Parts: sequence; structure tokens; C-alpha cells
Amino acid sequence: MHFPASILARAMLIVVSMGSVMAQEPDPVIGAPVFNDPAGSETAQYAIYQQLARIIDRVPSGSYIEMSWFEFGVKYTTDAASKPNIPARLVKAHQRGVNVRIILDNNDKDSGESNNDWPAYKTLAAELGTSDSASSYIALCPNLKGCIAKRKIYTDTYAYNHNKFLLASSIVLNSGAVVSNVVFQSSGNLGEWDATTSWNNAMTWSEAASFANYHRYFGDQRTYHASSTGNDDYYWVGDSANQFKTHFFPRKETDGNLNQASTDTIVSILNSVSCSYIGETDGLRHQTDIRVVMWSFSRLAVAEKLAALVRAGCWVDVVVTKDNMNDGVRNALRADNLGGKTMGLTECGVAWQGRNLRPHSKYMLIDGAYDDDQIPRVFTGSHNYAVSALRNADESLVRVRSAAVHEAYLRQNFYKVRDTCSGKISPAGGE
Repeated sequence: MHFPASILARAMLIVVSMGSVMAQEPDPVIGAPVFNDPAGSETAQYAIYQQLARIIDRVPSGSYIEMSWFEFGVKYTTDAASKPNIPARLVKAHQRGVNVRIILDNNDKDSGESNNDWPAYKTLAAELGTSDSASSYIALCPNLKGCIAKRKIYTDTYAYNHNKFLLASSIVLNSGAVVSNVVFQSSGNLGEWDATTSWNNAMTWSEAASFANYHRYFGDQRTYHASSTGNDDYYWVGDSANQFKTHFFPRKETDGNLNQASTDTIVSILNSVSCSYIGETDGLRHQTDIRVVMWSFSRLAVAEKLAALVRAGCWVDVVVTKDNMNDGVRNALRADNLGGKTMGLTECGVAWQGRNLRPHSKYMLIDGAYDDDQIPRVFTGSHNYAVSALRNADESLVRVRSAAVHEAYLRQNFYKVRDTCSGKISPAGGE
């Protein structure tokens, strides 16, 4: 990538002017995942926050940040490399000339408190203002509604904005190199619990097409956020040719059945899997492996599809937070529904130093035959396998087609979370 000398000179000036914190901290990781470890040191617990802060710190004047989140609950006021103060970093970005635009869920339904009760919102509202017609602002979706999703399902499941992403139109690395179209997609909210009590993941990349999709989606959230009417059948996807294929929700059923399989995105993804295939490189027969780490799992259609794939010869290994899987899903994945085959199923809650550690990630790994290729895939984002995530929430899901990214998720996170949850290893990492 080549830039004119004037742009490079300006970039180097920006690097110098962004302050000592940035100069001392490494560049953010681009094109690979970052995972936290709730049982680790402060640096390990807050690894995702460090990644986010390093992106924010490198956005130059005249560029913009757009972020959409479910909970922005950080209450600490200190700011350090190991435990960065995200609101403070956003304030500094705005003060150096970055346009900062933030949309949050109202969140009254979740805890009795709204995001606007918490210090992050108050700090940023004072700095950015709350008018979405301005170049910078912080805004809330309506009470008990999402910005796009508005309907209530069942008797008590209100719509909500569950997103957890940040866009940076450009960042300047410590070398002075400029990276445009940066997307940060996480599974975690911005609260201390998400660092110290739960396993989360984040993926950061630079790709013009998927960035444009997220930017369009954010714009639609802005359009609808203050309205009592939204679009409960909003769902659309990006181009399959992109390395990072985007999916944006809510997606409405067509027959009145919230568990309708034909309009379940995860079922559609799994429909593209073949369980037995001939390897392109070795000419040998292999099985496809499907691995899931999930905070909440209540969609019967997804469970039934996974069971069908086990019966067809796939290896399936699921880790889900204890008490966040309903009886219908659990029964569908019982051994007597698997046709004599076996699968991995771990319900996770780990007592550790006064905390109950559990997975808050929402990802699926597929290694094998998918459509017409054998490129491993990762599906990650804010999207749980819960009915509400599909039908009445603002959510984002991204498919990453990359053997290297799949390997990082598998080796750096999946095995560790699964084996900790099963008791095979201790949270500290020992056998």
C-alpha cells in the first residue's frame, strides 16, 4: 500500500501528537482475533479493552468513529495500558478532532438501570452532546426497544440493541502507516464483568466492502433510533465473495413460528455443511468439525440441525453457559437423539476465586466441506443462538473465511475454554 509523501508526513505528525499513551502502547492487532482470560492477570482480563483502546487512540483528526453497544457500564476512572478507560480515550479522540458517534441500547429491561445512568454515558454526553444531527453524539435506542428492532416477542422479551462493534474510518499505526476501513467486532459488553468473569473474543479487520456494510447498518440505526417504528424484518447480508461476510438483524419469521428453521440464519449456514469429504491436498476422506462457544442457546431449530449433522457423521462440540440452554435444546442434543453417534456438550460455570467464570462469546468454527470449498470458517459477533437474537434484536454476525483465523480461535481459545469448563484443566491453566 503506497501513500503520497504529504499523507505520510501528516500521519507521522498525528502519531507524535496523539500523546505518550499511544507511543508507549503496541499497535492493535489487525486481521486476527484477541481473547481475554477472566482467570488471568489484569492485562489478560482486559486484553479486548486494550485492543479497543489502541484503535481509538490511533484515529486521526478528520476521521470518524462509529460504535454501537448493548451495555457501556465501565465505572472506573483510572486509565492505564493494562486497564484502559474507554470513555476517556473516546473523549481524547473527540478533542483531537475525531468525529465520534455512539448508539447504545437503553437497557432498562436488563438490570433496572439504563446506560444513561452510568458514568460512561454521562461523560460522553457532556463531551459529544446527544443530538444525532451533529457530527458527534451519543444516542440511546428507545426504552424497551432496539433502534431497528421494535417488537416484543413472548410475554416479556422486549426488543433491544445487542450490538458490540466499533468502526474507525482510518487509523495510523506507530510506523506512520495508515489503515482504512477498520472494523472491531466483539462478543463482550463494556463492563468490568465482561473482563473479569467471562470469556469473550474480538475480531478486528480492514476490508472496504464489509466496513461499508457496517457503516450502512449504523446509519440505519441512527435513522430509526428515536422512532417508535422500526423494521422488524430488516435482515440483510453482505457479499459472499468478501472474506468478511456480514449479517445484520432482526430477521422475521414468515409463518408466525419464532423457531421457523427456513428463516434461521444459523440453520441456513449449517445447511451448507457436508460431513464427509475428500481432502483437496491429501486425497483422503475426512469429517467436518463444528465447534461452538455460546452464551445463550434456546433455538430448537439450530439444535435439531446440529443433531442431524452428528447423525450424518460430523463432529460437533458445543460449550454453552450453564443454565442458558433450555430443555428443548438439551433434549435435541441428548445421546439417544444422535443415532448412536457422539458429540461434545459442556455446560459451563466454573467457581474461581469468588467468581463464577463462564463463556460470553458467541462463535462457531467450521473446518471441513462448506458449499464448494474447504476453507475453514469462523462465525462470530454479538449473535447468540437465542430466539430474541434472531427475531427482535439489533445484532451483527460476521463470517470470516480464513484458515489462520480459524486456527487461532481453535488453539488460543476453544480448547482452553472447553477444557476449563469440563474440569480437565484449572482456570489457571494447569492440569
